[in-house]
Amino acid sequence: MKLSLITKVILVLLIGALIVIPQIALPDAEFSGADDAAGTAITTIDENYVPWFESLFDPGDLEENLFHFQQLLGVGGLGICFFYLYKKSKKNEKADKSV
Repeated sequence: MKLSLITKVILVLLIGALIVIPQIALPDAEFSGADDAAGTAITTIDENYVPWFESLFDPGDLEENLFHFQQLLGVGGLGICFFYLYKKSKKNEKADKSV
C-alpha cells in the first residue's frame, strides 16, 4: 500500500495540529501528573492529613532514568516494526516485478 504525497502531508499536518492546538487553546494550563492532582485532592479534603509512611529514598534521577529507558524501549520497538514493514514491502515489490 503506497500513500500519496497529499495523504502524507495531511497526516503530518494532523499530527502538528494535535501538538499545537492544546498549547493555543489552553495557554496557561498546567499539565501536571496524577500524583500532584492526588496530593492536592487529599489536602483539600483533609488539611490535617498525615501520610502513613515516608519514602525510604528519594527516587529523583532514578525515576527520570527509568522513564527514559521506557521511552527508549518504545521507540526501539516502533523502529523495529517500521523496519520490518519496510523490508516486507520491498520484498513484495521484488516479487511483483519478477512475475
